[in-house]
Amino acid sequence: MIRDGTVFDDDHLPSTIVGRNRHMNEVTDALAPIQEDVRAENCFLFGPSGVGKTTVAKAAVRELRQEVLEVPYAYVNCWQDYTRNAVLEQISRDLVGAALPRSASTGQLIDRITADLDGPGVVILDEVDQLRENKVLYDLHEIRGISWIGIANREVDLLADLDERVTSRISVAYRVNFDTYGEDAITEILSRRAREGLGPNAVDEDVLRRIARLSEGDARQAIAGLRVAARMASREGLSAIPGRLVEDAVADAEREVRQKTISKLNTHQRALYEVLTEEDGLIQKELYAQYEEAHEDPVTLRSLRENHLPKLEHYNLIDVEWDRGSKRYHLVGVDHTAPTPQS
Repeated sequence: MIRDGTVFDDDHLPSTIVGRNRHMNEVTDALAPIQEDVRAENCFLFGPSGVGKTTVAKAAVRELRQEVLEVPYAYVNCWQDYTRNAVLEQISRDLVGAALPRSASTGQLIDRITADLDGPGVVILDEVDQLRENKVLYDLHEIRGISWIGIANREVDLLADLDERVTSRISVAYRVNFDTYGEDAITEILSRRAREGLGPNAVDEDVLRRIARLSEGDARQAIAGLRVAARMASREGLSAIPGRLVEDAVADAEREVRQKTISKLNTHQRALYEVLTEEDGLIQKELYAQYEEAHEDPVTLRSLRENHLPKLEHYNLIDVEWDRGSKRYHLVGVDHTAPTPQS
């Protein structure tokens, strides 16, 4: 039933961007000066997971490169490359085609990018609020010709640990805010993916709309749900996805997405998650005390509260409830009402 599995990959860039015309226009406007061989405006995209931020950023750069051939660009996933040098190494490879040894200093990396960059270029910084050393934003601002598109969930998380010098450089950047998709938009997204990735008549609109409704505005979750439903139908030897598979498919897809997200957590977030795996339902002070014991280089409670715990919330890994004036943290996907097994 699945004819082209790449259509359902997280990094698939569709030819048509559904439901994000205004956002595309704002980002392309920010990049427009490059068409005149002038440095573009920096731009930040904020919004929840699965609302098309990365897709819009990549599509805007694709559109720019159709207008201005050979515009150099780089894509950095700051969840994976979260140190200053790691970001600069990736930019050096993608933007100017220079691969320096891992031992290269920050200064050497900056000098190489500066020397080899010929004209304006664009850097996409995905999950930019995951940077461990956000001074790299200042580095990029100081390199002639580079502009960036930074992608994050919330502006407050990005700004929490920035020093004054970095903040002053990014305060004038464009802000493009994304809300969740409506049901119609997600249904259209799924319809296009089905036409490209599935066999003919593999799914009807009612099934697509049910998947969209259950995905609650998260396109990534919905696309995963469609892929899982197709896989389940294929295992049954069916040529079309029946409605009876939808709820189980969406639930399985949610677990898949959650596991993929867990695999990308930084060491602080993973330590928090593992603490809650061992003892769910901790209040903030209890959670921090156990995290301090679990992590070899713990951050402060304030940093944990402002940076890492919100990230786990945004990615739907933990739920928070107020309990007599204190925040209590629970893992998503765990039945909190189930009795604890007795040893």
